[in-house]
Amino acid sequence: MTPPRASLVLRGQVVVAARPDGIETAEAIGVADGRVVSAGSERDVVEAAAPGAVVIDARDAAIVPGIHDFHLHLVGMARARRALRLEGARNPAQLLGLVSRRAAHVPAGAWLIGHGWNEASLDAGALGGLEAAVGERPTFLSSQDGHSAWASAAARRRAGLAAATPDPMDGRVERGPSGEPNGILREGATELVGRIAGRLKGQPLADALDEELSELAGWGVTGATDAGDYDDANGVGAYAVLGDSFSSLAEMASMIAPRLRLTLDIPADAIASAAEHGLRTGAAVAGLRFGWAKAYADGALGSRTAALFAPYSCPEAVGSGILRLGPDRLEAIIGTARQAGISVAIHAIGDRAAAVVLDAIDGAAPRLPGSASDRLEHAQLVRAADRPRFAALGVTASVQPIHAPADRESAESCWAGRTAHAYAYRSLADAGALLAFGSDAPVATANPWVGLFAAVRRRQPGEAEPGWHLEQALDPVAALSAYTLAPAAAIGARDEGNLRPGARADLAVLSIDLATLLAADERLATTHADLTLVAGSETHRS
Repeated sequence: MTPPRASLVLRGQVVVAARPDGIETAEAIGVADGRVVSAGSERDVVEAAAPGAVVIDARDAAIVPGIHDFHLHLVGMARARRALRLEGARNPAQLLGLVSRRAAHVPAGAWLIGHGWNEASLDAGALGGLEAAVGERPTFLSSQDGHSAWASAAARRRAGLAAATPDPMDGRVERGPSGEPNGILREGATELVGRIAGRLKGQPLADALDEELSELAGWGVTGATDAGDYDDANGVGAYAVLGDSFSSLAEMASMIAPRLRLTLDIPADAIASAAEHGLRTGAAVAGLRFGWAKAYADGALGSRTAALFAPYSCPEAVGSGILRLGPDRLEAIIGTARQAGISVAIHAIGDRAAAVVLDAIDGAAPRLPGSASDRLEHAQLVRAADRPRFAALGVTASVQPIHAPADRESAESCWAGRTAHAYAYRSLADAGALLAFGSDAPVATANPWVGLFAAVRRRQPGEAEPGWHLEQALDPVAALSAYTLAPAAAIGARDEGNLRPGARADLAVLSIDLATLLAADERLATTHADLTLVAGSETHRS
């Protein structure tokens, strides 16, 4: 069948595809009915276009396949826009000052929600100060990495949290000398209070999400995979049994689908419910796409809960982290997912967690023919012996390059003697792993150009220090591939992540030329999209 003639032509410095081993370029592409129908020389593409076709002349600007953020938390990003932001606090006094000022504007008895504190801004002596700052307002403050929380006494009372409350199997309640909870909750224990804490929802959530979608489009992001929730609680609407994030985003699909090609993960708790709905990885659902079943094998470096083979080396940490899922539980989750035709995405930051997850996948039944690859999320510390197993087992390394420079200080302190194996993107790629890049927003910025800079330079823009473990740096084309072709390959969507004829016309016209993009220098910090298209339709124009 003859493809339709282009109704839209874009000419400029077109990246047709960024492969890990090279780049395909063209002078122009033609678009019709939401897909690329031609790519090549400007003359050939223009001559093949339909009479009266619209021509967009990007001149010297780079035109790239739309970025796919392979790991973000879209509902969390929207809620973080309205929550108290605590990232700027550098010590307990600053942290409590921010909380106290916000509390003055929160009615008595109403929830105060905050996000973004880190271990350096908190110490044991500060814990009692929260009550003075918030009074009887129930307060729930999640850490920057999302794996710890600080709950006020009023919040703990509402949750029924007391000295007799046992630690959950996948978490820990920090306690004072008397055994009473001191307010700090780790890993699965965060949900003891978190599941009842006040949540932005309904129209206020939709308004905040609309702002997030606009910001993503402004960076040239046309696709994303939402990494979902800890559990299947707090769902709404038709897909309530699949958890808060999945169901909330499905309810707002009519607003999302024209602007972002979104894939939705579910918590592992919801696999059976998804199967009852007839859903499997890759299926269309509410105009979006059903993704992976997400589970947490361990915690995070920031909370000192990532599961390690050897103990933490930083003085404030105790032990070797928290293994949230042991081999038996992982085996059960993967087995149930296999039967349902659902692929799995397992969070594993520490080297012990990564090894346990790979062992479980190795011992599981094969995936159904044609199903999407399983994923190991973050892979921040992976032993050399485990790196080739990603390719051998068909496991995608879902990593976030901005974490490497952001975590540098903590890794040097807490993983002393092991940092050569940390954020080892080049070694994973050399071992054959498929690297797919994301941001982990709102834990880190969703700006993909800052992420690409971090992957290439192993530092953040503006930092004076040399790049950290530069032997693990990627070249710019490989990094761009990890944001475009790799996510498409992971889900099995050959018509995404590139601008070859037949591909979906998801693309961005950048504010820089191709040479600047491939230089991957400080100019990436201010890079944005002048024009973004999803399925050939404009979602952003600056």
